Amino acid sequence: MKLKGKSKERLYGKHIESKTEKGKYIKSRYSRKIPKDIAIDATIRAAAKKSNNQINIEPTDLREKIRKHSAKATIVVIVDISGSMVADKKTTRVKDILNHIILNSHKYKDKLTVIGFKGHTSEMIIPTTKRPTSFKKQINLITVGGTTPLASGLKKGLEILKKEKKYKEYVPIMILLTDGMPNISINKNPISDAMDIASKFKKEEINNIIVNFEKKRQNGRSFNMELALEAGGKYYDLEDLENPGLILDKIINYERNQLNLVQ
Repeated sequence: MKLKGKSKERLYGKHIESKTEKGKYIKSRYSRKIPKDIAIDATIRAAAKKSNNQINIEPTDLREKIRKHSAKATIVVIVDISGSMVADKKTTRVKDILNHIILNSHKYKDKLTVIGFKGHTSEMIIPTTKRPTSFKKQINLITVGGTTPLASGLKKGLEILKKEKKYKEYVPIMILLTDGMPNISINKNPISDAMDIASKFKKEEINNIIVNFEKKRQNGRSFNMELALEAGGKYYDLEDLENPGLILDKIINYERNQLNLVQ
């Protein structure tokens, strides 16, 4: 296993504010609207401060609970299912990795999305879910073939994670599984388009991992390594490993530790 490229440290903390009525009650705050999750203790205290031996609760006294829960991840896996992945049993290796990611996400109660790209576009293999094990059969149905629209896969993954990030409920993580070699463009050319979208992951501060299945080139450039640098992410080379699924499981747990996520 090799770790290359550069990374940016991002600490989210072990707990984040809950947007629901679940989680530990930490403190309260004033609410302009009638809150669904009323902090009774804080509301009474607010009313008592202006009372004359008799507490009358008014709308301005209402306080809502601020709850926090353990930080979890929302993981979007973008997987290359183009024709180039047919060679050297890459398809079997990728399916093994995806099954390990599903079990890992289930164990830590993360949200998971799996996007495949081939032909001229990308497709949803597993929709965003908190129950990824319910979709395990979808992995066995994956077929490979056609051209490599990498930019399309990256674009769809970015759109999903940007929406997830707005909710501030989960820490966004993108995992890309590919052998590089994009050959279908969106705007300019296949390589420029992929690099442009990769740079947006860095701009949006979305954690990302590039998993390489590209053959090593002694006198050439590594597209996937350059992509990781452009995205401000991590680069792992799993091309020659015997059990990439198990290794990636360890990689995800390592990244969890770096981001102070639930373990």
